[in-house]
Amino acid sequence: MTTHRLRLASFLAVPLLAGVAAAQETASLPYVAVHDPQFISVAEATFVSAGDRVIGLMAGTVAKAYPAAILSQHGLVEDRSPSGPIAVTW
Repeated sequence: MTTHRLRLASFLAVPLLAGVAAAQETASLPYVAVHDPQFISVAEATFVSAGDRVIGLMAGTVAKAYPAAILSQHGLVEDRSPSGPIAVTW
C-alpha cells in the first residue's frame, strides 16, 4: 500500500480539504485514487490561485472544493456528503 499526501482547497471561507492518505488501486488503474480526504482552511491553501479550476460541493453550510490540477493527477476522490458517499472525478 502506498501512502500519498494530498492538499485541496477552495475560494470559499469555510474549512476545507487537507492531508490525505490514499491507497494504491488495482494495477489496471493509471493513478492512485484519494479516499476519505481531510480538510484545511482557505487561508492555508496558498497553493491554489484565484483562477484555478475546482469542482465544488455545497451541502448546507459545508463547502468542499477539489482542484482540477490535483484531480488530474489522482483521477478519483472518494469522499462523503451528508447524503452519503460520493466519487469526484476529472
